[in-house]
Amino acid sequence: MQQSKGRIDDPAFFVVNHSIGGHVEIAERLHETAAAMSMIVLMTVAGAPLAMLGLSTPDLPQRNCIFMVHPQVTSAVFESKEGKIVFPDRPTEYPCSYARKKGVADIAFTNQNGWRFEVRIGRGDEGSWRASLADDAVLGRAFSPLGDRK
Repeated sequence: MQQSKGRIDDPAFFVVNHSIGGHVEIAERLHETAAAMSMIVLMTVAGAPLAMLGLSTPDLPQRNCIFMVHPQVTSAVFESKEGKIVFPDRPTEYPCSYARKKGVADIAFTNQNGWRFEVRIGRGDEGSWRASLADDAVLGRAFSPLGDRK
């Protein structure tokens, strides 16, 4: 694992392991020392777990993010339209914008297939996500299990 401060692979914040089955598992490390929102769980509209969005540190307007398969995702959700949009190929790190105003965090980025993702986490660490491409869109629920400690 490459070690570079301020990136998603910074061992001070995350340990990323690639399993034999191709799934990516993530374990949050040093929970008490992480200052900013560093992980968001994406779910379907029905509330089924889909992915975890890891955010790099430090807390800057321009950050990096990466999708990881949620450990409780079912094969049906993984193969669904939402799953194919969130996981079009191998895990890729995306540059993303991160803005926080009045208790609301907005994260936005475009994946390698041109889908524009917008995630909004509000008070109570809950919110929503949306991915759009031309006239097509999918959306779902989101929450930050570690919160925003600033």
